[in-house]
Amino acid sequence: MALPPTTRVYPAHGPGSLCGKTTSPDLDSTIARELATNYALQPMSEQEFVKVLLADQPFAPKYFGHGVQLNKQGAPNFEDSVRAVPRLSAHAALQPGVLVLDTRPAAKFRAGHLPGAINLQDGAKFETWLGSIVGPQEKFYLLADTQIQLDAVIRKTAKIGYEGNIKGALLAPSVQPATSPTVEVAAVRQHPEAFTIVDIRNRTEAHDKLFPSALLIPLPELRERIREIPTDKPVLVHCAGGYRSAAGASIIQAALPDQEVLDLGEAVTEFAPANS
Repeated sequence: MALPPTTRVYPAHGPGSLCGKTTSPDLDSTIARELATNYALQPMSEQEFVKVLLADQPFAPKYFGHGVQLNKQGAPNFEDSVRAVPRLSAHAALQPGVLVLDTRPAAKFRAGHLPGAINLQDGAKFETWLGSIVGPQEKFYLLADTQIQLDAVIRKTAKIGYEGNIKGALLAPSVQPATSPTVEVAAVRQHPEAFTIVDIRNRTEAHDKLFPSALLIPLPELRERIREIPTDKPVLVHCAGGYRSAAGASIIQAALPDQEVLDLGEAVTEFAPANS
């Protein structure tokens, strides 16, 4: 039986979800409206439908497969899992070789952090980028500035089923010996050729290059492709708005501790596409 065109329909995912492209921000719609406006419901052949549906699909984060298996077998109780996360003293000795995720703002991270730490700032898509950068079997420490912020990132970690990966959660220690240099935006504008520029945006975003010579390595692939980055010049990392480049610069710095690595940060918005 055909449903009337006024029948209401509701989304399976929220806007911005990596489970599909061009996800509508609307929280409800109707069959008539979707038939009129949804790109995937327009008249076309099967071959055209497959082509348009698969074009420019978002990347699949590392945690997606893990989430499927977790849903099949049944996840443990959320609150019990959160409470089970080990809480450590800010001065606890951390196990060498275990990843450290520092969730503080980029400016605080640059001013002082633990050697080898990755700056994955707490934000609206923290869990998405956590599950894109870190594998589902990889252990890590979580650092935050306050107990409230630490509790928040633990819960976000648990949303993607990664709470069991947390080796320990702790407040940022008062003494953090490593620092990161601040980029001179004027120098980048005047002499971009003096830098090895790494663009860590997704492929679907990078059609308009900000720098002609930039090396495109999307953030979810960066840890696996570090060795592709030339090291004969200072390395400059940029994304689209500054959030991801903080993570990207810290990933490269952790892998190449003797290399000068700079984060263009929010200043990236001052640069027009190279082909404009």
